[in-house]
Amino acid sequence: MKTGEWLQALRETLYEHRNEADAFHIRSYFRNQFGSFGLKQGARRALTKEYIKEASSFSAEEVSSLLRLLWQQDEREFQHTGMELLHRYRDKPAYNIRTELEYVITHKSWWDTIDFIASHTAGDAFHRGWLSREDIIRWNSSGHLWLIRTSILFQLKYKAATDWSFLQQLILPHTGHTDFFIRKAIGWALREYSKTKPQLVIDFVDSHELSGLSKREALKVINKKG
Repeated sequence: MKTGEWLQALRETLYEHRNEADAFHIRSYFRNQFGSFGLKQGARRALTKEYIKEASSFSAEEVSSLLRLLWQQDEREFQHTGMELLHRYRDKPAYNIRTELEYVITHKSWWDTIDFIASHTAGDAFHRGWLSREDIIRWNSSGHLWLIRTSILFQLKYKAATDWSFLQQLILPHTGHTDFFIRKAIGWALREYSKTKPQLVIDFVDSHELSGLSKREALKVINKKG
């Protein structure tokens, strides 16, 4: 099956199961930035599971082409399918995955795709050596909101394997950032690490000037235990 045929079949399936009432609320939730078939994540995953499985025969070049086709579609369900497709077949682009990640991070960007891409695909790609420290530092200093957020969150699932020194290096340039999504990312990254090394997070919060949001998020687990 060609990528165009795959996409057309997917569109027909999603359209057949559309829910106009839910689509209105989903579009509103996303501030009308994206269209929607009105499919919640569980329903959308059930409908796209076989399509993602069928894409196993696609080459790295076809996966890349398909990602761009999915990102060109209006309905948000296509981008959600695309991020899962990239993660499932991340070994196809492997050492060239930076190109694919930078594309999906910087196009039609919002937290719902970024957080999955950051904590799953980017995190795994760095762990495997497909992304370098230099790549992450470049994202962190790029000035691009979603590349910065990704650079802060990519170690989110690392737990004890978190490079604490590197995480601090990535957070510190942005402690005064005014955007909600960066402040939230800082707090979230610290909160996750507090589950492993609470005292290090407490010391960091005490010794640096963070936004109220970052501080509350960072100490949420610690304060709950206290």
